[in-house]
Amino acid sequence: MSESTGRVWIGEDEGQTALLVDGVVQSVYVDDGPLGPGYWPLMLPESLSGDALILGLGGGTVAHLLTRRFGPVPITGVEHDPRVIRLARSAFGMDLDHISIVEGDAFQFVDAATGPYGYIAVDLFAANAIPGQIFTRPFLKRIRALLAPGGLAAFNFFRDRRTAARVQRLQQVFPRVEVRDSRKNVVAHCRAR
Repeated sequence: MSESTGRVWIGEDEGQTALLVDGVVQSVYVDDGPLGPGYWPLMLPESLSGDALILGLGGGTVAHLLTRRFGPVPITGVEHDPRVIRLARSAFGMDLDHISIVEGDAFQFVDAATGPYGYIAVDLFAANAIPGQIFTRPFLKRIRALLAPGGLAAFNFFRDRRTAARVQRLQQVFPRVEVRDSRKNVVAHCRAR
C-alpha cells in the first residue's frame, strides 16, 4: 500500500518487472515461470479455505501467487494509491474476475470489514515506512477477529531494530506466530487458534 505523492513507475528489480513507489519495490510481475528473489512466496499459506484479503495490494504479486497455488479463490485487495491500481491493472494483469480491488485506506477497511477470511495479508507501506498502526493492539485484535477458524494472517515488515518488538506485539495478540526471514524483510505467520 502506498500513500505516497511521489513517483510511481514500472522498472526492474533483479531481472524482474517491478512496480516502484519512490524507488521502493512494491510488487513484481508474476508469470508462469519461477519468481525471483523477494519475500512474497513466504507470505503464502500452506492451505486456504475461504476468501482472501490483501491489505496493500500493490501490483498484485501476492494475489497472483495465491491464484497460482489455489486457483481463482475470491480475493479482495485494498490499495490506497489510484496510480498503483492503474498500473496493477494495465501492467500486472490485475483485471481478474475473482479479484475485487478496493481503492481506500486499509485501516478503515479493516474497521468496517465483516469477514471471515481464510487468509489476510498485511503488506502495507506508506511514506517510505511500515505504518506503526499495524502493530497497535486494536488493529491486531481486529485482524484476529476477521480470521476464519484455521485462518492465517501474514504480516510483512522490514528487518530492523524494531523487529523484536514487532514480533512481541504480534505474540501478545496471536497465540501462534511463526517468523520467516527473507533478506531485508520479515514475514510473520499468525494464527488465531
